[in-house]
Amino acid sequence: MTPLDSRRTRLLCSMVFLAFCSLALGESDRSECTATGNEIASVMEKTKVGVVTDYVGSPLEYTSDGDPDTLEIVFLPKRKGVSSSVSDDGQVIFLVGKVKDAEQQRLITMAFCRRAVARRAT
Repeated sequence: MTPLDSRRTRLLCSMVFLAFCSLALGESDRSECTATGNEIASVMEKTKVGVVTDYVGSPLEYTSDGDPDTLEIVFLPKRKGVSSSVSDDGQVIFLVGKVKDAEQQRLITMAFCRRAVARRAT
């Protein structure tokens, strides 16, 4: 079985596609996002997705791969005081426990927005 055959990878690809569709339709939370749809689409076209399963550290301890063209999705077990989030630079999405589809979509959209804003600054 290849990595693309896994159920989790197919789900993540579907979520990224849904996030892109919502951005294209202008449904993102504009109060948090200052990037344009074109900026976000440009970032999406260049982004590779990496998955880290069952990471046991805290989000603050996680070290990103440092590649600006990679979006890392890190699955963490549910624990008290830790919630799903996106890193400030949009490079990493932390999914804690079972995360509903709508919340995953919101986090993916936020990650791409933050990535686009960061690219604009360079």
